[in-house]
Amino acid sequence: NDGDVEIMLGGHVADHQGVTLWSTTQGVNAITTAFAVDLDGDEDLEIVNGSYAFHHDGAPYYGPAGQPGHPQVADLDGDGEPEILVVAQGGMTLIQHDGTVSQQGLVANLAYWRPAAIHDMDGDELPEIAVGASNSYSVLEDDFSSKWTTSVLDSSGFAAGTAFDFLGDGSAEAMYADETTLFIYGENAQVLLMSPRESWTQAENPVVVDVDNDGSAEIIVASNIGYSNGVTAPVQAIRDVEDRWIQARRIWNQHAYHVTNVREDGTIPQFQPKSWQQLNTFRTQAQIASGGGVCMPDPPE
Repeated sequence: NDGDVEIMLGGHVADHQGVTLWSTTQGVNAITTAFAVDLDGDEDLEIVNGSYAFHHDGAPYYGPAGQPGHPQVADLDGDGEPEILVVAQGGMTLIQHDGTVSQQGLVANLAYWRPAAIHDMDGDELPEIAVGASNSYSVLEDDFSSKWTTSVLDSSGFAAGTAFDFLGDGSAEAMYADETTLFIYGENAQVLLMSPRESWTQAENPVVVDVDNDGSAEIIVASNIGYSNGVTAPVQAIRDVEDRWIQARRIWNQHAYHVTNVREDGTIPQFQPKSWQQLNTFRTQAQIASGGGVCMPDPPE
């Protein structure tokens, strides 16, 4: 919180000039992701990497807390504090903000080593979790019961999804791109949109942004040239033909995106707002509401 940004890469943290501040091998794995978040309420950010967490100076905070995997942060039990949800090989692990493992091995048949998305997907003002396995994509309630599951094609088992409230009705639509198709799902898993794409899949997910600054959200989806010798463009921007989709932010700066980690002008806040208190979402986009709110905070003077 000194006003300068730091850079995280694997188990390394560098200052804004690229000078290494500290390094660790703990938590570093080919199937983990990392992000910075204030777990202990002291305004300094902890670094969550897989099933480990570290203080801003590299001192251990907790870990290992279960199997290695992709972590997400949200308030999943309604206590006002952040929980870390790790999707690992053996299912999901729920870690309290102090590092205590409260549940593990959750829905191992539906969650396998994939980054998850967290958003209110049915308008009940509670977070749902969208996550996949090699042959399925599911939306789970905050108690980890299954809301719905649908079949997908993803032999690698690593593709991720996202969600966005395209219609502004308080219920976000889940999105997922498997090896051949981008899907947008309704509240009960009905397919609202299908669009061709091609990928071997490796932890990528569709991204929602207002890419052309027209006041209506677009979906960005990437493909791998050469998959099945197809001709799908490497990057596609998909919009509503009448631009009726709600306006989204115009930035998505990192894989573990949670809105409050970056301002819309690309600057990084010195004191990161608590995403689980303001939006309670993860790896999903926010609308730009009247006045901007947390979606478009004022840059520092």
